[in-house]
Amino acid sequence: MKLVLLRHGETSWNIERRIHGWLDSPLTPAAIEQINHIQLPTAASSVVWSSDLVRAAHTAQILADKLGAQVRYDVRLRERNFGLLQGEQVDNEPQLKAAWQWYHQRYHKPCDGEFGVEEESVFEHRIRSFLSSLSSGHAQDLVVVVGHGEWLRAALNLINGRVSWHQGDGIIKQAEPIFLDCLPPALSEA
Repeated sequence: MKLVLLRHGETSWNIERRIHGWLDSPLTPAAIEQINHIQLPTAASSVVWSSDLVRAAHTAQILADKLGAQVRYDVRLRERNFGLLQGEQVDNEPQLKAAWQWYHQRYHKPCDGEFGVEEESVFEHRIRSFLSSLSSGHAQDLVVVVGHGEWLRAALNLINGRVSWHQGDGIIKQAEPIFLDCLPPALSEA
């Protein structure tokens, strides 16, 4: 199985530096064009998995159409729930300063649910659960997973043997695929 991980395309909220979490905004026209130019490996059979949030679902549908594949939606692929930070431009909101500063400590210790942000243990469980089901239930030659920045950062940490809350390689860029040959055995059996 070849695995492709991809963050959804750019949205209007990304441009505004507004935090999504479980809230949504549409893809920009530039994102749609960028997604249409993504080159994926050819395969005899393909499946595209996606978060059910609109920005990921739209990205996934564009890719599925190119591959002649179906999109399967899974809520475990949703972005982290950012609690009271969701929908906010935190750079412009003084009342959110404490929450934003607290959240920026996430690379030094796991999130504990303060300010309504999804706890690390819950977030990591969603990721591990999805990755485990992915590795055990696919005969397809190519599996594309369309998700979100924090989800993919944490998933790549787990795939690379790090704790989920580690900074790792940071948040991956939008609509830039990451190609993997397979999942490590430890995650396949999680």
